[in-house]
Amino acid sequence: MTEDFYMKVGLAGTGWRAQMYVRVMKALGEEFEVSAVYVHSESSREREEKNFPGKVYTDYDEFLATKPDCVVFMLKYGAALPFAEKAMEQGIPVLCETPPAATVEELQAWYQAKEKYNGKVQVAEQYCFQPYYQALIHMIDQGKLGTISNLDISQAHDYHGMSVMRRLLGIGMENCRITARTYDFPVNYHCGREGLHKGEKTIVDTRKRAEFVFPDGKVGFFDFAGEQYFNYFRTRHLTLQGDCGEVHQQAAWLGQDGYPVRGSIQRDELGQYSNLEGYGMRSLRLNGEILYRNPYADRDLRLTDEEIAVAQMMEGMKTYVETGKEVYPLEEALQDTYLFLMMDEAAKEGKEIQTQDQCWKKQ
Repeated sequence: MTEDFYMKVGLAGTGWRAQMYVRVMKALGEEFEVSAVYVHSESSREREEKNFPGKVYTDYDEFLATKPDCVVFMLKYGAALPFAEKAMEQGIPVLCETPPAATVEELQAWYQAKEKYNGKVQVAEQYCFQPYYQALIHMIDQGKLGTISNLDISQAHDYHGMSVMRRLLGIGMENCRITARTYDFPVNYHCGREGLHKGEKTIVDTRKRAEFVFPDGKVGFFDFAGEQYFNYFRTRHLTLQGDCGEVHQQAAWLGQDGYPVRGSIQRDELGQYSNLEGYGMRSLRLNGEILYRNPYADRDLRLTDEEIAVAQMMEGMKTYVETGKEVYPLEEALQDTYLFLMMDEAAKEGKEIQTQDQCWKKQ
């Protein structure tokens, strides 16, 4: 691969998430090209031909025959494995949307397929690349909060929540004890993927609460309901605690002189109040110290936090194709999904679940 290598991306699936990836790849245009698109029906092909003329296929073999540098799978929950396995067999690197599977048996099949074909597989779990989580990881790496012992996460659902929880707690493939319950509450439905509307409908929103207790004493408290993503009065929040500090809206930690220090993580935003430098977030700061710097701020790409994370994922995938350096390994995503599946089982059965070593755990 040369320094000016741009990655030819085969895209399987054209739904809401796939459209976000396309927007980001277009923004990073000098690095990526959507070279082929696979759809399942003729009606989808006709629609996508307007966006990708001459590049849309309903025959999967013909799609793979275009020899993309990687295939990004944005298919329905649990549907990607047979398609990904065929790509692996042909030596084509794979980036799969989360979650990769819907059952523990399917998770095991993913790992077995990777082993069988020595497949190059990464998973599009971008949440931990969002600026706020990167800032928290930077604080942890600095030792500001001391040894992290627990967190209460109410920011992301299921496998995304597991991913963030494991990284902030510093948890790998350790087993844990899980207890969980679900609760149904009414809420006004006034905003969704389709945007803001009048909100004349009340829906039932299921809230899931769980505890993950790890052998070293670390605990993850999970609490989330689907409306938190879009609803204007169902907020997202997180509390992270170490033995020398905590982050909960405001940060507090033990200073070098033995006295507590307090501060809040502030966004440095471009394009406000007559600022003409561009648009978007430049950095996240704590008492003036930069915890996170937006790598795209100087390029005026106008990306949301989620799109910044997606861009990081795609650039990481490009590096993976070029060098083999992993961005989000399959094994990590399998563990994230396994934990959320066990959480759902604990909630359904109404009893504590003890997780077990799985085939993807490296010995």
